[in-house]
Amino acid sequence: MTPGSKLLQTMADKLDREIPGIKDWRHLAYNLDVPVDKRQAFGGLEQKGKSPTKEVMQWLVARFPDTTLKDVVKALDKIQRNDAIQIITRQFPETVGESKICRVVTLHLLFSLWLVYS
Repeated sequence: MTPGSKLLQTMADKLDREIPGIKDWRHLAYNLDVPVDKRQAFGGLEQKGKSPTKEVMQWLVARFPDTTLKDVVKALDKIQRNDAIQIITRQFPETVGESKICRVVTLHLLFSLWLVYS
């Protein structure tokens, strides 16, 4: 993810929000093996109006330059953030297999229908 990109901003908009029962950037950072001290430091950035998600991604790329979007998608899958996976796969469909794309699209459609009829 390129710093300043629309993709990164959209991901940050999704993952920076704290919503009870929904895993956020902290869970993603944990699944990407970001050390505890770094996660704690990134958490303090929220108070300063900075994006912890962006900081996690920048740290990850600086520390592990071979990290790919597929790695990020796998971590997002572990925390069940299909909304964030869908954002990535719209731009980069090759980051997941066909079956995963179908599952994400199906879940998104079901959720959309639930919102309409509830």
